[in-house]
Amino acid sequence: MPRLPLLALIAAVLLNFCAGSLYGWSVLIVPLEQSLELSRGAVSAVYSVALLGFTIGMFVADSVFRLARLPVVALGVCGAMGVGVGLAGFIESYAALMAGYGVLFGIGVGINYFLCLAAASTDLPIRRSIALGLATSSFAIGGLVWPGIVTPLLAELGPHGALTVIAAVLLATGLISATLLTLSGAAMPHDVERGEGPFENFLTERPRVVIVMWLNFVFLGMGGLIAISHAAGIAVDYGVPEDQTYLGAMLVNLGYIVGALSAGYLSEMFGGRRVMIGMAVLTAAPLFLLYAVPSASVSLLVLAVLGVGFGAGTSCYPVTIASHYGLARVPAILGRVCTAYGVAGLAAPYIAGALHDLNGNYELAILIAAIVGVVGLLATLALPRPLAAGPA
Repeated sequence: MPRLPLLALIAAVLLNFCAGSLYGWSVLIVPLEQSLELSRGAVSAVYSVALLGFTIGMFVADSVFRLARLPVVALGVCGAMGVGVGLAGFIESYAALMAGYGVLFGIGVGINYFLCLAAASTDLPIRRSIALGLATSSFAIGGLVWPGIVTPLLAELGPHGALTVIAAVLLATGLISATLLTLSGAAMPHDVERGEGPFENFLTERPRVVIVMWLNFVFLGMGGLIAISHAAGIAVDYGVPEDQTYLGAMLVNLGYIVGALSAGYLSEMFGGRRVMIGMAVLTAAPLFLLYAVPSASVSLLVLAVLGVGFGAGTSCYPVTIASHYGLARVPAILGRVCTAYGVAGLAAPYIAGALHDLNGNYELAILIAAIVGVVGLLATLALPRPLAAGPA
């Protein structure tokens, strides 16, 4: 049977689009608060655990790829995601929501994300940075589209019924994507299969690269995740009508798509260090603007710009790591750098929700995220140039 390599990219786009329902979380917060009679902080903690699970999934993904072929991994991760979301949908309890959505779904999304990066990094008839941009931006396209899908489901079925529908879609996606990956003939390179373990040579022979990229990710992740996890709530707090709350989630994900599509190519052209500095500016500056000039229109503009900065990391980080270490080592090293996402993900949604409970608004959370963004900018200045020729 002839190989059809582009099917691997189609599978990656489909998988990440469906897993991108994770970034549609903000429209579920209030309905879940009401259904389970919980505080904003308690519900936000579920998303924090899901982002931590996402990080764990990314960290172990490289080891998973050595144990099973890509189509089998696709079936497994979609099974984990579908069962997790289904558990949260069928059992109306905080424990089920935390275990199903927070743990199972989160870990499945993390492994799936690296599965999509792997599929987009195989031999394709298009530039690798463009393929990575398409695969990663589809995650944000899911975050952009899913709120519009979930909102009428919430009105018709309630939050738990909506979660059950999402679970069914994820399970069906596993079957379709596994078939596409099989037909594509996509496989991990042999040198990746023989690569180092998750804890072996953890900081690599160039520890400064890993440490600086980790700091960049954790600090910029704080600002980005406050926007993504509370986008709808932030928009309403700053004056957007409640019947237009979807605009917050939509704009932050629209910006994410722009960043994801462009940053990989820009990193190849101008170097990852310059792009990461730009990401820091796009995180800190708009947050300070919103703190200084609070209004509905400014909040929507800021959410869109934050999305650009946050989305840029999805293609900038793998391209930058490849420039320092080569393509074969990207999964293992990126998995380590992405532990920063877990730290930011565990802290940012809960802190923003708890501060909202305490103060009745997001003003202090916005200021803290802006300051943290400046720290991320300062940390990024220490990133060295790649050993290979080219800008950094």
